[in-house]
Amino acid sequence: MPHWVPLVPLLALTGWFLLGFPLFALNVKRNGLHRDARIEGRKTGPFLGRFLMYYLLWMIGPIERTLIRFRVSPNALTLSSLCFSAVAGGAVALGHFGFGGWLYLFTGILDIFDGRVARATGLQSDAGAFCDSVADRFAEAFIFGGLAWYYRDTWVLAFVLLGLVGSFMVSYARARGESLNAGGADVGAMQRPERILYLGAGMALAPVLATFDEPGSTHRLHILAVIAIVLVSVTSAATSVRRALSIYRQLRTRPRNEEMQSQDEQAA
Repeated sequence: MPHWVPLVPLLALTGWFLLGFPLFALNVKRNGLHRDARIEGRKTGPFLGRFLMYYLLWMIGPIERTLIRFRVSPNALTLSSLCFSAVAGGAVALGHFGFGGWLYLFTGILDIFDGRVARATGLQSDAGAFCDSVADRFAEAFIFGGLAWYYRDTWVLAFVLLGLVGSFMVSYARARGESLNAGGADVGAMQRPERILYLGAGMALAPVLATFDEPGSTHRLHILAVIAIVLVSVTSAATSVRRALSIYRQLRTRPRNEEMQSQDEQAA
């Protein structure tokens, strides 16, 4: 495959975002920034700020409105995201990092759509939220599984496995903390959107760099992907530990009667 092929979607997306930025800025100047409660309530870190979130939502807004207009099922979007994640994981396992990376980034867009479409069409439900959470865990298992297979004979495998455990524990700590009504369940920098962004971008652009720094290699290391894996794995593990400690401290300082009441509610 020519080295410029992976650049095509990158250039297209870059051009799309660059052309959209002046329009977005003009729209904000004229009409103000349309605040979103979920974004405003989300704790942000150094890896993905609110401005980028608002800009992304504005850019994909026409697609979102089309999905809402045709009342596309949120469950269909969730299932599509899960299927594309499985294909992305398979592509990465076979060494097709460019295709797998771009596809994984696309699953992140679908993951945004399913919840927003559900809320806009009045189809939001506990069952749908549960299915979405389960699908997210499977999606991460697919992509980390593909990476584990590709790097199975290298030192990178250790970081892939750390990333898999860290990603799962970040989500589990939040879910368990929220179920116990404990604060601090959303602390930490490397949450799911950040993991998708950095892993997807790292894998998508890795073949471009590998064409120049690993020419002729039959099993490229894909340095850019490795950097993304190490970043995501270490920060995910750190986030999971930070959340666990934060939730534990909250539960330790909770009055005994409140703690027992919470346990009774969980048992019921």
